[in-house]
Amino acid sequence: MLRRLLVISFAFAIAAGAGMIFLPIAALSDPTTREAGSSLAIAALFSAEPDDVAAAFGYVLWAMGIAACAAPLAIVALIGEAAGARAYAWYAGATALLAAAAPTILRAARGGGRLAEASPAEGRFALLFFLAGALTGTIYWLLAMRGGEPRG
Repeated sequence: MLRRLLVISFAFAIAAGAGMIFLPIAALSDPTTREAGSSLAIAALFSAEPDDVAAAFGYVLWAMGIAACAAPLAIVALIGEAAGARAYAWYAGATALLAAAAPTILRAARGGGRLAEASPAEGRFALLFFLAGALTGTIYWLLAMRGGEPRG
């Protein structure tokens, strides 16, 4: 039991870390997300002190990492461990779908009931989050499910 807990914790940390590395690199390589991010950075630059801009940028990166990498993976891993799921489709697919739903969930939580008003940039972020979720789910499955099986 203790060995399984250590394997799961290690797999979660590695998978979430890989997703948090992938996310900014992929966001900077896509022109739409890079443009949306630069417009947010310029708006923050002219409305805040220089120290606040760095803190705001770090907070946005951290929030995106949690929303796209750590939270969906934690939910899927907890449900998967409780249900005894070992399938790749569960870990990669469910994590990717939860991560892709993060922009819509955040907009619904913030906006009241305007679910139909998604911008094109939000769709790109949803795709980016989907890819990050698929990556984190795959890495978690490889380490926790494939690498964590006891040898008979």
